[in-house]
Amino acid sequence: MKNRTCFGNIGRIFILMVILLAGCSTTPAVKYYTLNPCPGMQPDISQAVSGDTLAIGVGPVKFPKFLDRPQIVTRKSQHRVEVSEFHRWAGSFSENFLRVLTRNISMLLPTDRVAAHPWTDQFSPTCRIQLTVEQFDGRFGEEVVLNVIWSVWNQKNANELVTKHTLIKEPLADGNYESLVAAQSRAIATLSRAIVNEIVRSGGQVYV
Repeated sequence: MKNRTCFGNIGRIFILMVILLAGCSTTPAVKYYTLNPCPGMQPDISQAVSGDTLAIGVGPVKFPKFLDRPQIVTRKSQHRVEVSEFHRWAGSFSENFLRVLTRNISMLLPTDRVAAHPWTDQFSPTCRIQLTVEQFDGRFGEEVVLNVIWSVWNQKNANELVTKHTLIKEPLADGNYESLVAAQSRAIATLSRAIVNEIVRSGGQVYV
């Protein structure tokens, strides 16, 4: 009888331990994020650019492999990054970036003929924006950094009009991923304005 009671107690303890371990090993739910165009972006340019003749192709854009992944990457130090398994991009990060940049540019210029790479055969851009992103991450409590080299090309004669190296920093006071993604969206908005300003400065060169 004592042995039965002993084995019974052991069995109950074993079941309780299994339940506790199962509770401890529950995987946190994955959260998904997306970059977004900045609201309130309005055309702020002169008549140097004509909306009737201007057509812009945005892309391609190149990302380092450690950034172009489903997981969101944050920076821990100059030489160390952290990849989050439970905070991820809703879709491709590079495609997300290109979509938002294209939308911002279309809102800033007086034309609806702005397309992301790859565009269809029916779309014939007068100029193309090519980008290489060297850094686009952030450190909680500090800032988001967008370091990108971009160029404007006359698509008709394949002439490179200008190449720029832009470094953008957005403050990031909150230590959460939603604030990080919002700051990254603001950084893309700043880049969009820089690109549009250069297109306007180039003036008629994009049509020749």
